Amino acid sequence: MLYSIGKVVQTHGIKGEVKIKPHTDFDRFVKDFDVIIKDTKYKIQTVREQKDLLLVSFVGYPTLTDVEHLKQQEIYTDEEPLDLESNAFHLPKLIGLKVYDQHNYLIGTVLELVDVPQGYLLRILRDDNGKTVLIPFIDKFIKLVDETSIHIETIEGLI
Repeated sequence: MLYSIGKVVQTHGIKGEVKIKPHTDFDRFVKDFDVIIKDTKYKIQTVREQKDLLLVSFVGYPTLTDVEHLKQQEIYTDEEPLDLESNAFHLPKLIGLKVYDQHNYLIGTVLELVDVPQGYLLRILRDDNGKTVLIPFIDKFIKLVDETSIHIETIEGLI
């Protein structure tokens, strides 16, 4: 399984660096770490910070021309993080889980996670009417997550 960890937003300079907008909570952008861009593995050679971006160069790609084709491409890894804290979740694994309310009524299945400035929303395909609903992935609503299901507490108007 591939996990999205960032996006190449632009090239930087003439020495083969790219500007990356990371979207991972794990320290994935380090020297000698392998990333996947457009079905090709790249080994990270150097990493520098620049505001909210990272300036990254790859082994064997020393010039601007070598990395030009990477602009606007998603960056993936096939390594799943193993050191999750007790109340942390590997978000891609939530997709496909069944969602139940506080009365153990099946609401539906998680279709995707929507990244918003406030955090994440679960897009759930309702079992009863085939429509989708968005549930904020916050403690107020999410009460239990296990290997097969998510249990939420609903309020009036949420679903």
